[in-house]
Amino acid sequence: MTGLLTVDYLREYARRPINLVLLVVVPIIFVIMAGGALAEFARLLGGQAGTDQLQTLTAGWAAAFIAGVAGFFHVTGSRESDRRVALAGAGAVRVVAARLGSGLLLALLASAAGLAALAIRSDVTDLPRALGATLMFAAVYLALGSAVGALVRSEVNGSLLVVFIWLFDLFLGPGMGSGGNTTITRVFPTHFPTLVMLNTPSGYAGPLGDLGMGLAWVAGSVLVATVLLVRGTRPAVERVARTPGGWRRTGTALRFGFTEYRRNTALWVLLVFLPVAFITLSFYVTPSTPSPVEVTSGGRAQLVMLPMAEIHGAIMVPITAAFLTGLAGLFVVVGSAEADRRLVLAGFRTREVLTARVAIIAAAGLLTTGVSLAVTAYDFTPAAWLPFAAANLLVALTYGMIGVLVGPLVGRLGGLYVMFLVPFLDVGLAQNVMFSAAPPAWARFAPGYGAVRVLVDGAFTTDFDETRGLLLALAWLVAITGAALLVFHRLARPRVV
Repeated sequence: MTGLLTVDYLREYARRPINLVLLVVVPIIFVIMAGGALAEFARLLGGQAGTDQLQTLTAGWAAAFIAGVAGFFHVTGSRESDRRVALAGAGAVRVVAARLGSGLLLALLASAAGLAALAIRSDVTDLPRALGATLMFAAVYLALGSAVGALVRSEVNGSLLVVFIWLFDLFLGPGMGSGGNTTITRVFPTHFPTLVMLNTPSGYAGPLGDLGMGLAWVAGSVLVATVLLVRGTRPAVERVARTPGGWRRTGTALRFGFTEYRRNTALWVLLVFLPVAFITLSFYVTPSTPSPVEVTSGGRAQLVMLPMAEIHGAIMVPITAAFLTGLAGLFVVVGSAEADRRLVLAGFRTREVLTARVAIIAAAGLLTTGVSLAVTAYDFTPAAWLPFAAANLLVALTYGMIGVLVGPLVGRLGGLYVMFLVPFLDVGLAQNVMFSAAPPAWARFAPGYGAVRVLVDGAFTTDFDETRGLLLALAWLVAITGAALLVFHRLARPRVV
């Protein structure tokens, strides 16, 4: 029976073919396009491993991200159906075994995609070591994502928590070189698998050694996830939810929409805490070594040498704003699709419902951007605050609308993959002046190009020379908002039964 359930769960996952496509595409793009930049970034932060070894790590990081997110959505999207299957005679243990088994197959696919991309990009000198360590990355994060899915009901909260742990694990791990050998970072999920992949003995793993400690992490995390899932899969008494009343047009929809998300305290804590953590971390891990940046002053482009810590701190603001506001747009729209259809059936106009949802997304963008700017101001003062702040807000709103556009097209899981990958490649890689003094040619066609040019101008020059960048950023925002309106109108339209 467990085998049949495993097959059924895989079919359930594959009902959206985009999920399987992204499961393979995300590791390939992450490793091939970002591997060199991440390896260079790790070297700048003090990483002692060679470039090839650091690039090998990207396969593990990609597999961990995909497996963690897939594990979370694999569990949280089927909680009630799993309880019904268990109640029908399958039993909680069999259901959990099938769920973890299907998740493991997905993790294997993600690992294979990451290693294939790695083989395309560079020579893998020690394939058994890379394969074993990548599988450990995937297994640990599959268990972690499943455990979070068993504990956290909110999809946006749980997915943010998984990504938050993954980011800290990546940037504070031994691969990045800064803070990787402190006592606190030794308890991060992939600390020892990273040392195994880099073939760098820790000296503090005890009699088990680094490999043994890594396998202990795999076994322990799977055991904890299994216990939590079995407990959560046992049938529970269903409660009847109360239906609110008193709806009134746009103002009422807006008020109830804010009430719904205001009650989600964890969401707002994450929207505040994650910018604080990410940006503070960027200043903590980055040295003050001078680095060249192309700026425009007095109408002329020129290279200036700036402290790397200031560059990283400045660019982390739009990266954080794009990622978090994009997720807010994704989950606000997808999570309220059925409710919005009912509102339209009750007499609301589509634009009235959309106004309420966009206001919530804008509030999330303003909050994230405001907190990010406040945290940045503690360590870095831009040359001109107005263009710097405006550019970050433009990035946040643009990616919030991209989230609105992406969610209905590819769903929650596929949308989270996309909303991680696109801002990472655009703002975090292509527009990141830490990696290159000027963005590559293809970056000019990305959504964040104009806004980041305004940001760099405001951060490091006192006169404003990026009128073209500002107009381009506004054009992107208007165009994506228009596309998002069309998608939302189609989504909110009542279905014909």
